[in-house]
Amino acid sequence: MTSETTTETRKNLSSDAKGLIADARNDITIPFFNETLQPADDTLIERGGGLGLKIYDQIERDTHAYAVLQKRKRLLLARDWDVDAASDKPRDIEAADFVRQTLQKLQFDDICEGLLDATLKGFAVSEIVWKRDGNRIIPERIVSHDQRRFVFGEDWQPRLLTWQNMSKGIELPQRKFIVHRFGVKGNNPYGLGLGSRLFWAVLFKREGVAFWLHYLDKFAGPTIVGKTPLGSLPAEQRKLLNTLTRMRTSAASVVPMDTDVSFLEAARSGSVSYGEWLAYWDKQITICINGETLTTDIGANGSRAASETHADILSLLVGSDGDLLSGTLKSQLAQWLIDYNYPGAGVPDIWRVKPEDEKQAAETRKSKADAASATDKALVAVLRTAGMIDDDEAAREMIVGSGIVDHLSETAIERLVEARFAFMEGGKRGRDLRQAAEENPMFAQLFGDRSKKN
Repeated sequence: MTSETTTETRKNLSSDAKGLIADARNDITIPFFNETLQPADDTLIERGGGLGLKIYDQIERDTHAYAVLQKRKRLLLARDWDVDAASDKPRDIEAADFVRQTLQKLQFDDICEGLLDATLKGFAVSEIVWKRDGNRIIPERIVSHDQRRFVFGEDWQPRLLTWQNMSKGIELPQRKFIVHRFGVKGNNPYGLGLGSRLFWAVLFKREGVAFWLHYLDKFAGPTIVGKTPLGSLPAEQRKLLNTLTRMRTSAASVVPMDTDVSFLEAARSGSVSYGEWLAYWDKQITICINGETLTTDIGANGSRAASETHADILSLLVGSDGDLLSGTLKSQLAQWLIDYNYPGAGVPDIWRVKPEDEKQAAETRKSKADAASATDKALVAVLRTAGMIDDDEAAREMIVGSGIVDHLSETAIERLVEARFAFMEGGKRGRDLRQAAEENPMFAQLFGDRSKKN
Protein backbone atom coordinates (compact mmCIF):
# COMPACT_ATOMS: atom_id res chain seq x y z
CA MET A 1 0.00 0.00 0.00
CA THR A 2 2.77 2.41 0.91
CA SER A 3 4.71 1.47 -2.22
CA GLU A 4 1.69 2.12 -4.45
CA THR A 5 1.01 5.48 -2.78
CA THR A 6 4.62 6.56 -3.26
CA THR A 7 4.50 5.58 -6.93
CA GLU A 8 1.24 7.48 -7.49
CA THR A 9 2.40 10.72 -5.82
CA ARG A 10 5.84 10.80 -7.43
CA LYS A 11 6.13 13.40 -10.21
CA ASN A 12 8.48 13.11 -13.14
CA LEU A 13 10.70 16.10 -13.94
CA SER A 14 12.46 16.41 -17.27
CA SER A 15 16.11 17.41 -17.45
CA ASP A 16 15.19 20.55 -19.46
CA ALA A 17 13.03 21.80 -16.61
CA LYS A 18 16.01 21.85 -14.22
CA GLY A 19 18.11 24.34 -16.18
CA LEU A 20 17.93 27.69 -17.98
CA ILE A 21 17.30 27.31 -21.70
CA ALA A 22 17.22 31.00 -22.71
CA ASP A 23 20.75 31.71 -21.45
CA ALA A 24 23.36 34.28 -22.42
CA ARG A 25 24.97 32.05 -25.05
CA ASN A 26 21.88 31.98 -27.28
CA ASP A 27 20.59 35.47 -26.40
CA ILE A 28 20.05 37.37 -29.67
CA THR A 29 20.05 40.70 -27.79
CA ILE A 30 23.74 40.20 -26.92
CA PRO A 31 25.88 41.23 -29.95
CA PHE A 32 28.76 38.96 -29.05
CA PHE A 33 29.65 36.64 -26.20
CA ASN A 34 33.21 36.17 -24.98
CA GLU A 35 32.85 34.62 -21.51
CA THR A 36 32.03 38.00 -19.95
CA LEU A 37 28.74 39.82 -20.41
CA GLN A 38 28.48 43.46 -21.44
CA PRO A 39 26.03 46.10 -20.16
CA ALA A 40 22.72 46.25 -22.03
CA ASP A 41 22.17 49.92 -21.18
CA ASP A 42 21.55 51.80 -24.45
CA THR A 43 22.37 55.17 -22.89
CA LEU A 44 25.66 53.84 -21.58
CA ILE A 45 26.50 52.28 -24.94
CA GLU A 46 25.66 55.43 -26.93
CA ARG A 47 27.01 58.12 -24.59
CA GLY A 48 29.41 56.38 -22.24
CA GLY A 49 32.39 56.20 -24.54
CA GLY A 50 35.62 55.92 -22.57
CA LEU A 51 33.93 57.24 -19.42
CA GLY A 52 31.56 54.31 -18.96
CA LEU A 53 29.53 54.59 -15.75
CA LYS A 54 31.32 57.85 -14.99
CA ILE A 55 28.63 59.65 -17.01
CA TYR A 56 26.14 58.73 -14.29
CA ASP A 57 28.36 60.34 -11.65
CA GLN A 58 27.90 63.57 -13.60
CA ILE A 59 24.15 63.34 -12.98
CA GLU A 60 24.77 63.94 -9.28
CA ARG A 61 26.56 67.19 -10.16
CA ASP A 62 23.11 68.61 -10.86
CA THR A 63 21.91 69.99 -7.52
CA HIS A 64 18.27 69.02 -8.03
CA ALA A 65 19.01 65.47 -9.21
CA TYR A 66 21.44 64.96 -6.32
CA ALA A 67 18.94 66.24 -3.74
CA VAL A 68 16.11 64.01 -4.97
CA LEU A 69 18.36 60.94 -5.19
CA GLN A 70 19.57 61.58 -1.66
CA LYS A 71 15.99 62.01 -0.47
CA ARG A 72 14.96 58.59 -1.77
CA LYS A 73 18.06 57.00 -0.29
CA ARG A 74 17.89 58.74 3.09
CA LEU A 75 14.23 57.92 3.59
CA LEU A 76 15.17 54.25 3.48
CA LEU A 77 18.25 54.61 5.67
CA ALA A 78 16.21 56.53 8.25
CA ARG A 79 14.04 53.47 8.84
CA ASP A 80 14.95 51.12 11.67
CA TRP A 81 16.37 47.75 10.67
CA ASP A 82 15.88 44.36 12.27
CA VAL A 83 16.88 40.72 11.90
CA ASP A 84 14.22 38.00 12.03
CA ALA A 85 15.02 34.34 12.65
CA ALA A 86 14.15 31.83 9.92
CA SER A 87 12.01 29.84 12.40
CA ASP A 88 11.30 29.33 16.09
CA LYS A 89 13.96 26.65 16.39
CA PRO A 90 16.56 27.51 19.06
CA ARG A 91 19.46 27.22 16.59
CA ASP A 92 17.78 29.56 14.10
CA ILE A 93 17.04 32.09 16.83
CA GLU A 94 20.66 31.91 18.04
CA ALA A 95 21.91 32.37 14.47
CA ALA A 96 19.67 35.43 14.00
CA ASP A 97 20.94 36.95 17.27
CA PHE A 98 24.50 36.41 16.06
CA VAL A 99 23.82 38.14 12.73
CA ARG A 100 22.15 41.06 14.51
CA GLN A 101 25.03 41.52 16.93
CA THR A 102 27.53 41.31 14.07
CA LEU A 103 25.79 44.03 12.07
CA GLN A 104 25.55 46.27 15.13
CA LYS A 105 29.35 46.27 15.31
CA LEU A 106 29.59 47.55 11.72
CA GLN A 107 28.62 50.86 10.14
CA PHE A 108 25.53 49.18 8.75
CA ASP A 109 23.88 52.32 7.34
CA ASP A 110 27.09 53.23 5.50
CA ILE A 111 27.22 49.71 4.05
CA CYS A 112 23.61 50.00 2.86
CA GLU A 113 24.25 53.45 1.41
CA GLY A 114 27.11 52.11 -0.70
CA LEU A 115 24.95 49.26 -2.02
CA LEU A 116 22.08 51.65 -2.81
CA ASP A 117 24.27 53.27 -5.45
CA ALA A 118 22.82 50.51 -7.64
CA THR A 119 19.61 52.55 -7.85
CA LEU A 120 21.40 55.05 -10.07
CA LYS A 121 23.91 52.82 -11.87
CA GLY A 122 22.23 49.41 -12.01
CA PHE A 123 24.59 47.55 -9.70
CA ALA A 124 26.94 48.14 -6.78
CA VAL A 125 29.83 46.08 -5.43
CA SER A 126 31.18 45.97 -1.87
CA GLU A 127 34.05 43.84 -0.58
CA ILE A 128 34.08 42.08 2.79
CA VAL A 129 37.28 41.94 4.80
CA TRP A 130 36.83 38.93 7.10
CA LYS A 131 38.48 38.31 10.47
CA ARG A 132 38.39 35.76 13.28
CA ASP A 133 36.72 36.72 16.54
CA GLY A 134 37.24 33.89 18.98
CA ASN A 135 35.58 30.87 17.42
CA ARG A 136 33.58 33.02 14.99
CA ILE A 137 34.31 34.49 11.55
CA ILE A 138 32.89 37.99 11.12
CA PRO A 139 33.43 41.00 8.81
CA GLU A 140 36.07 43.42 10.01
CA ARG A 141 34.83 46.01 7.52
CA ILE A 142 32.91 46.21 4.24
CA VAL A 143 34.29 48.51 1.54
CA SER A 144 32.38 49.94 -1.45
CA HIS A 145 34.14 49.89 -4.85
CA ASP A 146 33.79 51.78 -8.12
CA GLN A 147 31.57 49.76 -10.45
CA ARG A 148 33.83 50.47 -13.42
CA ARG A 149 36.38 48.03 -12.00
CA PHE A 150 34.12 45.00 -12.50
CA VAL A 151 32.59 42.88 -15.25
CA PHE A 152 30.39 39.79 -14.94
CA GLY A 153 30.80 36.31 -16.30
CA GLU A 154 28.15 34.00 -17.63
CA ASP A 155 27.52 32.82 -14.06
CA TRP A 156 26.81 36.44 -13.02
CA GLN A 157 29.79 36.38 -10.67
CA PRO A 158 31.88 39.58 -10.57
CA ARG A 159 35.34 39.63 -12.15
CA LEU A 160 37.90 42.32 -11.32
CA LEU A 161 39.49 44.26 -14.18
CA THR A 162 43.24 44.77 -13.76
CA TRP A 163 45.99 46.40 -15.83
CA GLN A 164 47.03 42.92 -16.94
CA ASN A 165 43.49 41.84 -17.86
CA MET A 166 41.30 44.72 -19.02
CA SER A 167 38.77 42.68 -20.96
CA LYS A 168 37.74 39.55 -19.05
CA GLY A 169 39.07 40.45 -15.62
CA ILE A 170 40.32 38.03 -13.01
CA GLU A 171 38.27 35.48 -11.09
CA LEU A 172 37.38 36.45 -7.53
CA PRO A 173 37.03 34.25 -4.41
CA GLN A 174 33.63 33.17 -3.14
CA ARG A 175 31.92 34.85 -0.17
CA LYS A 176 33.98 37.97 -0.68
CA PHE A 177 32.09 40.49 -2.85
CA ILE A 178 28.50 41.60 -2.26
CA VAL A 179 26.69 42.55 -5.48
CA HIS A 180 23.43 44.50 -5.24
CA ARG A 181 21.42 44.96 -8.45
CA PHE A 182 18.58 47.24 -9.52
CA GLY A 183 16.36 46.86 -12.57
CA VAL A 184 17.55 43.38 -13.57
CA LYS A 185 15.96 42.10 -16.75
CA GLY A 186 16.93 39.13 -18.88
CA ASN A 187 20.58 38.11 -19.16
CA ASN A 188 21.88 41.41 -17.86
CA PRO A 189 23.77 41.11 -14.56
CA TYR A 190 24.60 44.84 -14.72
CA GLY A 191 21.00 45.83 -14.04
CA LEU A 192 19.46 49.03 -15.36
CA GLY A 193 19.59 51.99 -13.02
CA LEU A 194 17.75 55.29 -13.07
CA GLY A 195 20.81 56.91 -14.62
CA SER A 196 19.82 55.52 -18.02
CA ARG A 197 16.76 57.80 -17.96
CA LEU A 198 18.06 60.67 -15.86
CA PHE A 199 21.04 61.24 -18.16
CA TRP A 200 18.92 62.87 -20.86
CA ALA A 201 16.89 65.06 -18.53
CA VAL A 202 20.05 66.39 -16.87
CA LEU A 203 21.76 66.85 -20.25
CA PHE A 204 18.86 68.86 -21.72
CA LYS A 205 18.65 70.94 -18.55
CA ARG A 206 22.39 71.65 -18.69
CA GLU A 207 22.13 72.72 -22.34
CA GLY A 208 19.26 75.01 -21.40
CA VAL A 209 21.40 76.68 -18.75
CA ALA A 210 24.09 77.35 -21.37
CA PHE A 211 21.54 79.01 -23.67
CA TRP A 212 20.17 81.00 -20.74
CA LEU A 213 23.61 82.36 -19.89
CA HIS A 214 24.11 83.33 -23.53
CA TYR A 215 20.72 85.05 -23.52
CA LEU A 216 21.55 87.00 -20.36
CA ASP A 217 24.88 88.06 -21.82
CA LYS A 218 23.15 89.34 -24.94
CA PHE A 219 19.97 90.91 -23.62
CA ALA A 220 20.57 91.75 -19.96
CA GLY A 221 22.96 94.66 -20.77
CA PRO A 222 23.22 97.02 -23.73
CA THR A 223 25.80 96.68 -26.48
CA ILE A 224 28.27 99.58 -26.60
CA VAL A 225 28.76 101.11 -30.03
CA GLY A 226 31.73 103.34 -30.78
CA LYS A 227 31.91 105.48 -33.93
CA THR A 228 35.28 106.76 -35.13
CA PRO A 229 35.94 109.43 -37.73
CA LEU A 230 36.17 108.29 -41.31
CA GLY A 231 39.69 107.25 -42.20
CA SER A 232 40.74 106.19 -38.70
CA LEU A 233 43.64 103.78 -38.68
CA PRO A 234 43.05 100.12 -37.70
CA ALA A 235 45.29 100.53 -34.66
CA GLU A 236 43.13 103.41 -33.40
CA GLN A 237 39.99 101.34 -33.98
CA ARG A 238 41.40 98.40 -32.02
CA LYS A 239 42.40 100.73 -29.20
CA LEU A 240 38.85 102.11 -29.05
CA LEU A 241 37.41 98.58 -29.09
CA ASN A 242 39.54 97.61 -26.09
CA THR A 243 38.38 100.74 -24.28
CA LEU A 244 34.72 100.00 -24.97
CA THR A 245 35.19 96.38 -23.83
CA ARG A 246 36.53 97.60 -20.50
CA MET A 247 33.55 99.90 -20.16
CA ARG A 248 31.25 96.90 -19.68
CA THR A 249 32.75 96.20 -16.26
CA SER A 250 33.78 99.71 -15.17
CA ALA A 251 31.86 102.77 -14.05
CA ALA A 252 33.72 105.26 -16.27
CA SER A 253 36.08 105.39 -19.21
CA VAL A 254 38.00 107.88 -21.35
CA VAL A 255 37.64 108.06 -25.13
CA PRO A 256 38.93 110.57 -27.72
CA MET A 257 36.87 113.75 -28.08
CA ASP A 258 35.83 113.07 -31.64
CA THR A 259 34.56 109.55 -30.80
CA ASP A 260 30.82 108.93 -30.71
CA VAL A 261 29.81 106.33 -28.10
CA SER A 262 26.23 105.04 -27.84
CA PHE A 263 24.40 102.14 -26.20
CA LEU A 264 22.39 99.74 -28.29
CA GLU A 265 19.56 98.07 -26.34
CA ALA A 266 18.58 94.60 -27.59
CA ALA A 267 14.85 94.48 -28.21
CA ARG A 268 12.63 91.51 -28.90
CA SER A 269 8.91 90.78 -28.84
CA GLY A 270 7.24 88.10 -26.78
CA SER A 271 8.57 86.47 -23.61
CA VAL A 272 11.45 84.09 -23.28
CA SER A 273 11.44 82.00 -20.08
CA TYR A 274 14.37 79.67 -19.74
CA GLY A 275 13.27 79.26 -16.13
CA GLU A 276 10.23 77.32 -17.34
CA TRP A 277 12.52 75.10 -19.40
CA LEU A 278 14.64 74.29 -16.34
CA ALA A 279 11.58 73.82 -14.13
CA TYR A 280 10.16 71.34 -16.64
CA TRP A 281 13.26 69.15 -16.53
CA ASP A 282 13.50 69.42 -12.74
CA LYS A 283 9.96 68.07 -12.64
CA GLN A 284 10.87 65.19 -14.97
CA ILE A 285 13.88 64.36 -12.79
CA THR A 286 11.69 64.30 -9.68
CA ILE A 287 9.08 62.08 -11.34
CA CYS A 288 11.77 59.65 -12.53
CA ILE A 289 13.31 59.28 -9.08
CA ASN A 290 10.39 59.70 -6.67
CA GLY A 291 7.46 58.81 -8.90
CA GLU A 292 5.78 62.07 -7.85
CA THR A 293 6.48 65.78 -7.37
CA LEU A 294 4.53 67.22 -4.45
CA THR A 295 6.84 65.97 -1.69
CA THR A 296 9.60 68.01 -3.35
CA ASP A 297 7.64 70.98 -4.72
CA ILE A 298 4.00 71.43 -3.74
CA GLY A 299 3.56 74.09 -6.44
CA ALA A 300 0.82 76.69 -6.75
CA ASN A 301 -2.05 74.24 -7.06
CA GLY A 302 -0.92 71.63 -4.55
CA SER A 303 -2.97 70.49 -1.58
CA ARG A 304 -2.42 68.56 1.60
CA ALA A 305 -4.46 65.58 0.39
CA ALA A 306 -2.54 65.45 -2.89
CA SER A 307 0.81 65.70 -1.13
CA GLU A 308 -0.15 62.85 1.21
CA THR A 309 -1.09 60.72 -1.80
CA HIS A 310 2.25 61.53 -3.42
CA ALA A 311 4.02 60.70 -0.17
CA ASP A 312 2.42 57.25 -0.28
CA ILE A 313 3.82 56.74 -3.79
CA LEU A 314 7.30 57.72 -2.62
CA SER A 315 6.94 55.40 0.38
CA LEU A 316 6.12 52.52 -1.97
CA LEU A 317 9.26 53.16 -4.02
CA VAL A 318 11.42 53.42 -0.90
CA GLY A 319 9.85 50.22 0.42
CA SER A 320 10.63 48.50 -2.88
CA ASP A 321 14.27 49.60 -2.57
CA GLY A 322 14.31 48.19 0.94
CA ASP A 323 12.89 44.85 -0.23
CA LEU A 324 15.55 44.56 -2.96
CA LEU A 325 18.30 45.39 -0.49
CA SER A 326 16.92 42.92 2.06
CA GLY A 327 17.03 40.17 -0.55
CA THR A 328 20.66 40.96 -1.37
CA LEU A 329 21.73 41.06 2.28
CA LYS A 330 19.95 37.79 3.06
CA SER A 331 21.19 35.82 0.05
CA GLN A 332 24.78 37.02 0.41
CA LEU A 333 25.95 38.62 3.66
CA ALA A 334 23.59 36.75 6.03
CA GLN A 335 24.01 33.49 4.10
CA TRP A 336 27.80 33.69 4.34
CA LEU A 337 27.71 34.49 8.05
CA ILE A 338 25.54 31.41 8.59
CA ASP A 339 27.75 29.22 6.37
CA TYR A 340 30.85 30.20 8.35
CA ASN A 341 29.40 30.12 11.86
CA TYR A 342 26.10 28.20 11.94
CA PRO A 343 26.16 25.74 9.05
CA GLY A 344 22.77 24.19 8.47
CA ALA A 345 20.83 26.86 10.34
CA GLY A 346 18.09 28.84 8.64
CA VAL A 347 19.16 32.15 7.10
CA PRO A 348 17.54 35.10 8.90
CA ASP A 349 15.91 38.07 7.18
CA ILE A 350 17.58 41.49 7.35
CA TRP A 351 14.97 44.13 6.65
CA ARG A 352 14.00 47.76 7.09
CA VAL A 353 10.83 48.35 9.08
CA LYS A 354 8.14 50.05 7.00
CA PRO A 355 6.07 52.78 8.71
CA GLU A 356 2.85 51.08 7.65
CA ASP A 357 4.09 47.84 9.25
CA GLU A 358 4.84 49.68 12.48
CA LYS A 359 1.37 51.24 12.44
CA GLN A 360 -0.31 47.91 11.76
CA ALA A 361 1.72 46.21 14.49
CA ALA A 362 0.79 48.95 16.96
CA GLU A 363 -2.88 48.59 16.08
CA THR A 364 -2.63 44.82 16.46
CA ARG A 365 -1.00 45.16 19.88
CA LYS A 366 -3.68 47.63 20.97
CA SER A 367 -6.43 45.33 19.73
CA LYS A 368 -4.95 42.37 21.60
CA ALA A 369 -4.52 44.45 24.74
CA ASP A 370 -8.13 45.64 24.56
CA ALA A 371 -9.34 42.07 24.02
CA ALA A 372 -7.26 40.81 26.94
CA SER A 373 -8.58 43.60 29.17
CA ALA A 374 -12.18 42.76 28.25
CA THR A 375 -11.53 39.06 28.88
CA ASP A 376 -9.99 39.86 32.28
CA LYS A 377 -13.03 41.93 33.30
CA ALA A 378 -15.38 39.17 32.24
CA LEU A 379 -13.29 36.59 34.09
CA VAL A 380 -13.34 38.68 37.26
CA ALA A 381 -17.13 38.92 37.06
CA VAL A 382 -17.46 35.14 36.62
CA LEU A 383 -15.10 34.45 39.54
CA ARG A 384 -17.04 36.86 41.78
CA THR A 385 -20.19 34.90 41.07
CA ALA A 386 -18.39 31.55 41.52
CA GLY A 387 -17.05 32.80 44.85
CA MET A 388 -20.56 32.69 46.22
CA ILE A 389 -20.75 28.93 45.54
CA ASP A 390 -19.28 26.81 48.31
CA ASP A 391 -19.21 23.53 46.38
CA ASP A 392 -16.02 23.25 44.27
CA GLU A 393 -17.59 21.06 41.59
CA ALA A 394 -20.55 23.39 41.16
CA ALA A 395 -18.23 26.41 41.04
CA ARG A 396 -16.09 24.62 38.49
CA GLU A 397 -19.10 23.90 36.26
CA MET A 398 -20.13 27.53 36.50
CA ILE A 399 -16.65 28.79 35.51
CA VAL A 400 -16.23 26.33 32.64
CA GLY A 401 -19.75 26.97 31.40
CA SER A 402 -18.99 30.65 30.93
CA GLY A 403 -16.72 29.76 27.95
CA ILE A 404 -14.08 32.27 29.07
CA VAL A 405 -11.61 29.60 30.21
CA ASP A 406 -11.82 27.31 27.17
CA HIS A 407 -8.19 28.06 26.29
CA LEU A 408 -6.91 27.09 29.76
CA SER A 409 -5.65 23.71 30.90
CA GLU A 410 -7.37 21.59 33.55
CA THR A 411 -4.71 22.54 36.08
CA ALA A 412 -5.28 26.25 35.45
CA ILE A 413 -9.04 25.86 35.82
CA GLU A 414 -8.57 24.04 39.15
CA ARG A 415 -6.46 26.93 40.42
CA LEU A 416 -9.17 29.38 39.40
CA VAL A 417 -11.70 27.34 41.32
CA GLU A 418 -9.47 27.49 44.40
CA ALA A 419 -8.85 31.24 43.97
CA ARG A 420 -12.49 32.24 43.36
CA PHE A 421 -13.05 33.49 46.90
CA ALA A 422 -10.50 36.26 46.41
CA PHE A 423 -12.97 37.98 44.08
CA MET A 424 -16.01 38.07 46.36
CA GLU A 425 -17.26 41.56 47.08
CA GLY A 426 -16.54 42.58 50.63
CA GLY A 427 -15.86 45.82 52.36
CA LYS A 428 -14.29 47.02 49.12
CA ARG A 429 -15.96 46.75 45.75
CA GLY A 430 -14.18 43.57 44.72
CA ARG A 431 -10.60 43.12 43.56
CA ASP A 432 -8.99 43.17 40.14
CA LEU A 433 -6.42 40.72 38.82
CA ARG A 434 -3.47 42.57 40.29
CA GLN A 435 -4.97 42.60 43.78
CA ALA A 436 -5.83 38.92 43.55
CA ALA A 437 -2.32 38.08 42.41
CA GLU A 438 -0.86 39.96 45.36
CA GLU A 439 -3.12 38.27 47.89
CA ASN A 440 -3.31 34.71 46.56
CA PRO A 441 0.03 32.94 45.81
CA MET A 442 -1.59 30.26 43.64
CA PHE A 443 -3.40 32.87 41.58
CA ALA A 444 -0.24 34.94 41.28
CA GLN A 445 1.64 31.94 39.89
CA LEU A 446 -1.00 31.49 37.21
CA PHE A 447 -1.83 35.10 36.28
CA GLY A 448 0.87 37.20 37.88
CA ASP A 449 2.62 38.26 34.66
CA ARG A 450 -0.65 38.87 32.89
CA SER A 451 -2.09 40.98 35.70
CA LYS A 452 0.99 43.24 35.76
CA LYS A 453 0.37 44.21 32.14
CA ASN A 454 -3.08 45.45 32.98
